[in-house]
Amino acid sequence: MIDDLATAVTGLLELLETLHPGWFALLALAENVVLVGLGALLGHGALRLPGARRLTPDPGPVSTLELALVAGTTVLNTVITVAGWWLWKADVIVLRTDLGLGSIAELAVLVMVMDVLMYAGHATVHLRALFPWVHRLHHVFADARPITLFALHPLEAIGFGAMWLLVLAAHPFSIWALAAYTVLNLVFGILGHLGVEPLPPPVRRNAVFRWVATPTMHVGHHADPRYNLGFYTTVWDRLFGTLEPGYDVRRTALTPEPYRSEPRQSPTR
Repeated sequence: MIDDLATAVTGLLELLETLHPGWFALLALAENVVLVGLGALLGHGALRLPGARRLTPDPGPVSTLELALVAGTTVLNTVITVAGWWLWKADVIVLRTDLGLGSIAELAVLVMVMDVLMYAGHATVHLRALFPWVHRLHHVFADARPITLFALHPLEAIGFGAMWLLVLAAHPFSIWALAAYTVLNLVFGILGHLGVEPLPPPVRRNAVFRWVATPTMHVGHHADPRYNLGFYTTVWDRLFGTLEPGYDVRRTALTPEPYRSEPRQSPTR
């Protein structure tokens, strides 16, 4: 079965390699639209989980600005996807189709590398000189909803995309590891922009979640942008002192205390 999957994926890659650029651009746009839609569905499903605890006020109706930013990010993600396709066709990015334990190891490497890079990038856009011009736009939506993940300043969308392409160009990754990372990234991003904590107390209290980020962590970042700059783990926030002081209390509480309704939107330094 594994060999059949690898053969099918190889055939798909051969088809993608021969596509006209215009057709691939349309395919990439459709893919990114679907990702936004799946993210919204995942988010709204998580909001209805039994025991989900709202930590910020309900965000209310979607604004025109938020929709415009989501649309802009979707278009820019499409451009980045097409750029990755060109780099792959030029053999700058190499994708492997083998499926095995190596794919799991590569997924772990991708998560760790991207966690470091995304923490560094996030901390950078929170610097006093950059925050008002770039990242403050994302923090307009303090009471987040699932699609807030995609409500980014164009420079942020481009910056994340460029970071991703550089990582892919640095090593020939398994396509299975890339697919798994894409799903994982979407899940973490959506859960962190719900404004609720859907995980039950026994899960949040597990020792693993001292280091793996819970939805509460990024909700706390939107409530007070000085803290919780990490995405997948708490490692770098703990190391550099940017973890919200009350995070572990909220994480382990039977009923997490809601955040204040008025966020302090100040840069980190």
